[in-house]
Amino acid sequence: MTAAAAILLLVSVWLAVWSYLLYPPWIRRLARRVPPVAVPPPPGTAPSVEVLVAAVDEERVIGARVEDLKAQAYGGPLAIAVGCDGCADGTAGAARRTLGGAGRVVEYPVRRGKAAVLDDLVASSTADVLVFTDANTRFDPDAVRRLAEVFADAAVGAACGRLKLEAADGKPSPETAFWDWETATKQSEGRLGVCLGANGAIYAARRRAVVPLPPGTILDDLLIPARAAADGASSVFVAEAIARETLPARLRDEMSRRFRIGAGAGQVLRRERWLWNFRKRPLLALVFFSRKAARWLAPVAALLAAVAALGSPALAAYGAGALAVAGALSLSALGSGAPGGRGRLYYFAVINLALSAGVLAGLLGYRRPAWKPVSRRT
Repeated sequence: MTAAAAILLLVSVWLAVWSYLLYPPWIRRLARRVPPVAVPPPPGTAPSVEVLVAAVDEERVIGARVEDLKAQAYGGPLAIAVGCDGCADGTAGAARRTLGGAGRVVEYPVRRGKAAVLDDLVASSTADVLVFTDANTRFDPDAVRRLAEVFADAAVGAACGRLKLEAADGKPSPETAFWDWETATKQSEGRLGVCLGANGAIYAARRRAVVPLPPGTILDDLLIPARAAADGASSVFVAEAIARETLPARLRDEMSRRFRIGAGAGQVLRRERWLWNFRKRPLLALVFFSRKAARWLAPVAALLAAVAALGSPALAAYGAGALAVAGALSLSALGSGAPGGRGRLYYFAVINLALSAGVLAGLLGYRRPAWKPVSRRT
């Protein structure tokens, strides 16, 4: 067990170092070698766009979300579709009152999960371009236009917008700092046509390029752009298409979100094996490994190293200590206030613990098709 613990620890360190420290500058250098693509000017008639919002019990925010979308400065046909997934409150009524004739509300009496709602909304849409977003998100006034413009290039199949996370008090946080640091890497991946850094708050795809998601899919914002890239189209990053969200009110809410992301990650690792095909799609597979898989698996390997150390008399104290620290951090986070309130290192450790637990759950077959709103500071 001593050797197993040491190997797992080395694997964890190598994955983290590669993904966080070595891969970003490498992909940026690679992207600089690619001449910028001259995007053709938008055609005389802008493509028709439909914004899809999957919502569950969002009565408090859905009106503001619809008003925000109706205020988009877009010169072409723009519609809004709100899918209510087994809502037990007045989400559907509030959405209808605010929408007026600007779109449609589709109610599903039984909660089936976000993927099922998106599949139905996509199948019933007639728009050229679909924009995916969340109920708690706000778009800058030109966000839809910025996304739609890139589809003037016939080679583009998907586009990832930029999410800015904002603290209610306006102060910087570990999450916002990390998110800003990630933007440069996403831009490089987008220049290479393999941006897998989409966020459910703002991304878009050609309707004809979107195929039904597997039942229970959690990471739709990974699979839809990845499938576009796998089919030979470009998945680009549009830094000027900006969405904004308020940080979760409590760190425990962020832990819950990270666990859900981790469960989706484990699901992807278990089911979407085509993403590992280095022979057929080398760049896509490398970006997936470096940007996603390595980050998902690094904390898992560290936890498994601690568990393996318990089987070795020489390392049992270290393994027990590591698990005790992990448990203490988790318990502390459950009782703490705002995310990142105790510093970047604390925040990074806690969210990776939650992520690793989710990844393990996903790999073991855990399914969480339903979701619930996250409490956010206002």
